[in-house]
Amino acid sequence: MGLFVLVLLWCASDTLASRDEVDAWRSMQLRRATPDERPRMMGRIFGGIEANIMDVPYQLSLRRFDSHICGASVVDRSLAITAAHCVTPKPSPDIITLKGGSTNRTDDAGEIFVVIEIIRHPTFNSNTYHNDVALIRIEGTFDGLDNIAPIALHTQPIYASNLNPIYCSVSGWGLTNMNRDSLPEMLRIVQIPLVPYTECRRRWSPFPITTSMTCAGEWQKDACNGDSGGPLVCNNQLYGIVSWGSSQCGSSYPGVYTAIPAKEVIAFLNKYIPEPQTEVV
Repeated sequence: MGLFVLVLLWCASDTLASRDEVDAWRSMQLRRATPDERPRMMGRIFGGIEANIMDVPYQLSLRRFDSHICGASVVDRSLAITAAHCVTPKPSPDIITLKGGSTNRTDDAGEIFVVIEIIRHPTFNSNTYHNDVALIRIEGTFDGLDNIAPIALHTQPIYASNLNPIYCSVSGWGLTNMNRDSLPEMLRIVQIPLVPYTECRRRWSPFPITTSMTCAGEWQKDACNGDSGGPLVCNNQLYGIVSWGSSQCGSSYPGVYTAIPAKEVIAFLNKYIPEPQTEVV
């Protein structure tokens, strides 16, 4: 009887821990309710494939009390970048860590980094998500560690058109199935096209697409819940940060990203990242 009670208590505590983890990452996701325009495909994958951390060594898991809540990217020796909404309301650095160097967000491989400072964009707007960007400073550096390396910033705008689509990649541990309540353990990546700014504004009206935003995605290819704060990479450089999107991931509504080249975003980053690498397109 005693053993049976212990087993029940263990199961209950494990269930509560799992529920707490789900609540943690769900609380950080920004998804706007949109019409489900086509029948939902049960069990669909949002166009992605499993990634290897060796190919995306800048990818990090942002964690609160050791539970994944968002993505992040290494951008300097001691700085990572994420979405401001992932650290709003601003938490104590004591409860935030970063994990890097492993494809599996739940294993014991890779490295755990202690956070000592969280720097949100001073004009981040939590109503419109304008300037949805933050920097995270770690104790020590990212230098010399296996499968961990910074990604350069793409500081020049890319002018996309439907006639000449430009594909970029977005990666993370976000949902691959809208009917699930748990995130995948293994990192995934998907190639998606940039969506012209005017077209994105038209599709999302009346929701505002501000000057700090860029859009990307197509039918069944999208970031989703759990990917917030993660990297949108174009030409092997960081072009955007997962910010918000449709409640129906992979719908006709493109995902919205904080644009690294946006004037207010890059001005903020230049204050903290010494000699950022640039590329002209």
